Amino acid sequence: MTILRRMTVLRRVWVVAAGYALVLFALGIDRFVTYHAGADLGLFTQSIASVFRGFSNTVEGGSHFTFHFSPILYLCAPFLLLAHSALALTALQAIGGALAIPPAYLLARKRLPEATAFLVACVTALYPPLVGVTFTDFHENGFAAAATLWLFWALDVKNFRLATAFLVLALSIKEDQAAMLGCAGLLALGYFVRTKDRERAIFAAATCAASALTLLAFFEYVRPLAGAKDLWAPSHFYRWAQDAVAPGLAPWNSIGRPAYVLEAMLPLAFVCLLSPACILALPGFVEVLASHESLTYTMGTHYAAVWIPYLLFAFIEGLARLREQSERFANNAVYAALALCVIVLAVASPTHWGHYLGLRTEHDAVLDRAAARVSASADVGTFDEMYAHIGFNPNARLGLGAEPRYALLDSRLENPLFAQRWRPILRRDLALGAYRLLWTYDGVELYERRGGTPRAGAKPHR
Repeated sequence: MTILRRMTVLRRVWVVAAGYALVLFALGIDRFVTYHAGADLGLFTQSIASVFRGFSNTVEGGSHFTFHFSPILYLCAPFLLLAHSALALTALQAIGGALAIPPAYLLARKRLPEATAFLVACVTALYPPLVGVTFTDFHENGFAAAATLWLFWALDVKNFRLATAFLVLALSIKEDQAAMLGCAGLLALGYFVRTKDRERAIFAAATCAASALTLLAFFEYVRPLAGAKDLWAPSHFYRWAQDAVAPGLAPWNSIGRPAYVLEAMLPLAFVCLLSPACILALPGFVEVLASHESLTYTMGTHYAAVWIPYLLFAFIEGLARLREQSERFANNAVYAALALCVIVLAVASPTHWGHYLGLRTEHDAVLDRAAARVSASADVGTFDEMYAHIGFNPNARLGLGAEPRYALLDSRLENPLFAQRWRPILRRDLALGAYRLLWTYDGVELYERRGGTPRAGAKPHR
């Protein structure tokens, strides 16, 4: 009877996970069709669509593997190519976020009463940072929370074959996962040696070795083979010698950093701090907070994925410790966390529902028609939201820096940085006669560089 009851609860957890995936996918569809999806969706569409041509994209100027070690993208390629829609990636990320919910329940069930473990699954589903990572534009980090929590569960039940599989999966997400898992493995090794848990200690040591080898392989072999010739691009986050007044840069004493930590821990009612396991999240927080660019510690971006699974695990461990003192306190804490998650999502959500969601408008239909006027392979420079829609075009690019043959702009959607950087260049080129207007309607403009043949890539103005 107990097994039957447990299976019933586990089935409910999987229903919660399925509901999470469906809701986040539906929200992602809305964001996409109303032209609120950003450049990352276009970048990954372009990269993964070129799976047989080296995962190249125009934003990074070559293979994505010169920037990040992400073999997991090979697994995404069949879905994207079969669907031939960027929404395939939106669906995959929704599923990736949902798959973090069952292992959180399974980890909690071993330490807490079944009813409390189910509430932990609900807290995981509603945890604002995880919802933010799932809702934002596609990124390989969207799979990190699920892979890490499943790894913890497999290690928890001493299923080392599954643990090895999840470790390999996690290391294939992005190179910073190797750094996070290497640190976690080192801390776990010390703990398991102290508790004389030989099997888990061996696995922890193997995790450290695999993580180190992954980092070595990426920087010494993968990047050069992918065509990298310059300094690793993401290192710009930590080059503090750059101009401190440039857009997006923040001083060391920026209030954004402690506010970010507060946003991470408040929805968990600070219960995570009751467990020493909280230290597992420290390397992830160091990665995002040590950056002098506020983007990395802005909640709702994919960067939070490096610490989310560790903080959720610490939350579970913290509840278990609290229950040792008082079951009533533990129950009150999980209910408080559930309420805080709902409140944050409702009034201070990192997803910024009001900005990214809405009903389709006539202007969206105009953008659809504008996109249809550009051929599938035209050399076109455009703004973030349009780039997300035409990512299958291997020659689509952001902005006008490469003097593209076509320029597709929208005065109503382009962000201030785009307007400040590229509008003056377009006005200059128009004055010089370098571009001519092909089509315009409702603020959407399609230009062609002089000397080109409109029929080769775009339909002329009528």
